Amino acid sequence: MKAKAFLFVLGFVLALGCDKSEDIPPFENVELETAEAKALVSQNNQFAIEFFRKVVENETEENYMVSPLSLSMALGMVHNGAHGDTKVAFDNLLGMGAPLDQLNQFNENLRKSLTTKVEGTDMNLANAIWIQEDFPVEDTFVEVNQKVYEAEVDNIDFRNPAATTIVNNWVERNTNGKIRELVKEFTPGTRLFLANALYFKSQWKYRFKTENTRNALFYSSPENAVEVPMMNMNAEVPFFVNETFRSIILPYKKERFEMLLLLPNYGLTTSDIMDIITGDNLDTWLKEYDLAELAIGVPKFEMEYENLLNDELKDLGLEIAFSANADLGGISPGASLQISRVLQKTFIEVNEEGTEAAAATGVEVIETSAPPSFIADRPFLYLIRDGYTGSILFIGRIGLP
Repeated sequence: MKAKAFLFVLGFVLALGCDKSEDIPPFENVELETAEAKALVSQNNQFAIEFFRKVVENETEENYMVSPLSLSMALGMVHNGAHGDTKVAFDNLLGMGAPLDQLNQFNENLRKSLTTKVEGTDMNLANAIWIQEDFPVEDTFVEVNQKVYEAEVDNIDFRNPAATTIVNNWVERNTNGKIRELVKEFTPGTRLFLANALYFKSQWKYRFKTENTRNALFYSSPENAVEVPMMNMNAEVPFFVNETFRSIILPYKKERFEMLLLLPNYGLTTSDIMDIITGDNLDTWLKEYDLAELAIGVPKFEMEYENLLNDELKDLGLEIAFSANADLGGISPGASLQISRVLQKTFIEVNEEGTEAAAATGVEVIETSAPPSFIADRPFLYLIRDGYTGSILFIGRIGLP
């Protein structure tokens, strides 16, 4: 079912590159400028959009958000243990058929670039792998994930109720307390649990003044309106309009990161935007934004969301990894392993100062036997992107702030 309103946080897409300093920003990496790297960014963004599309098909909540980056990082670690047809499925989903070594190098460069310190922004990207005590795991699987993802690796007894506390405490610590209780219990037969934690907090370049925030009507549908706290300001920002939607880009401090908001034109819905958005279309639209002086209104909002992503990933081509035919021999050659479930929880708060967002993804592996205006007063899509690489971190929708 299509939801009435959807938070479309398409992600943090690395660095607009708008810093006017003549010095090369510390997050730039020549290896992320290659044609191969840009192709992987394009593939990642297409994965992000298709992943979100699958969520939209099943979601009935008004507000929701996912993190494609957190998901791809967690799955990327499992990818290093896949063989045969299972590896091919991971290759196609995550890397457009690119060699695994190339994909690993890209993810390592991306991780380092994203976590480079930028004034006004706090960005944390952490990975971990817990392995059942006395369960044999290939040294090469552990070593590559420690190098590429800086994964913390530890042994644990998943049969002990304290195991969930250990994992959840790690997630909470690495998301600044925003994501709690990612996992309630482990499945019998759990042999590994791989987790990614993502935390982002950044100040707006152009801050909304608190005194300009006032209640305004938000139309969750043409017939229904509620009062919400609407932030207001006038600013010159990138602006784009087509026959389906209008959009602005709100830069964060130092312009490394940015939020895109996509507001359907009157008479249309966010579903109409989803019908036309693709990675290629997004690239084309981004080239057509022009600076415009606008009266801007954006509702304050805060939300949490969680989802079991098994069905979405199966629909995207990874069904074999969830079946008895899975080949994860690169993790433990003699064991029959498969993915049991993929969990994700997200959090976002948007206010006058900026944005705070977090996500955690867990992969459980088991052994089987006035001026022109932009007033977001109706359901809209938004994306936070890093203009440097174009990578998508979060996707979401606001239907009812």
